[in-house]
Amino acid sequence: MNSGVRRGARYRIGTVIKMVFLILMLLFAVLPLLQVFLNSFRTDREVKIMPLGLPKEWVFNNYPDTWQIGGYARAYFNSLLTAFVVIAVVLVVVGLGAYAISKLQFRGRGFFTAYFFVAISLPNFLYIVPDYFVMNKLGLVNTRWSLMIVYTAMQLPFNMLLLRTFLAGIPRELEEAAKIDGCNELNSFLKVTLPIAKPMFLTIAILVFVNVWNEFLWSNTFITTEDLKLVATRFVKFTGEYGTNMARIYTASVITIAPVIVLYLLFSRKFIEGMTSGSVKA
Repeated sequence: MNSGVRRGARYRIGTVIKMVFLILMLLFAVLPLLQVFLNSFRTDREVKIMPLGLPKEWVFNNYPDTWQIGGYARAYFNSLLTAFVVIAVVLVVVGLGAYAISKLQFRGRGFFTAYFFVAISLPNFLYIVPDYFVMNKLGLVNTRWSLMIVYTAMQLPFNMLLLRTFLAGIPRELEEAAKIDGCNELNSFLKVTLPIAKPMFLTIAILVFVNVWNEFLWSNTFITTEDLKLVATRFVKFTGEYGTNMARIYTASVITIAPVIVLYLLFSRKFIEGMTSGSVKA
């Protein structure tokens, strides 16, 4: 009985330690974001005097001023358009490609799988120079198409393998039953596999959106026209021009990261479900 009491006490102590650790990690992640948000409602003088703290006087015109001065309306449009096009293309290509690699038997199947593994192991910046020369030869530099093509290519390998892992766990008997009912391979994918894999497709869409929204190096290299700049490059340009006004810098930071935070708050549960389900299937 004493051993049982000791085990129960150890379990409770372990649970308390885990909870304390998780709470500390939560505060470590949330408090800086919260302070950035609060500083966006303060005056520049107040932020410089006391960077940490609550606003003594709430300033609400920081947001409309920063939005207009920073040209964020155009930058939002460019980033959203680029992200949605890349997401649509990636979902179609990754969906069909992962289905073929995981479900179909054809010559070169192992080569494609190995190719995508090699692709995700190479840093993207290694081929930024040759890509720039290719885009320049095609006349696509300073166009949205250059980023859409490059971003799509960058997002394919990892997401292809992620979805392939998930689809490999779906019993082949389900597709075979659909074929008995008269479905071809494409209809089997659309009517059987796609509904089951919806959480993973949503996860991939979120990953692609976040990567495209936060990307800076390629967009700064391929786009120099002000009207075509994305949110990340617009933020860096804004901080360079108005670096002395800390209140506006914090406001621009909130404007820049707001879509990602909102997206996470709305779809965090489904995102985690998709990632965990993709990780355990073989």
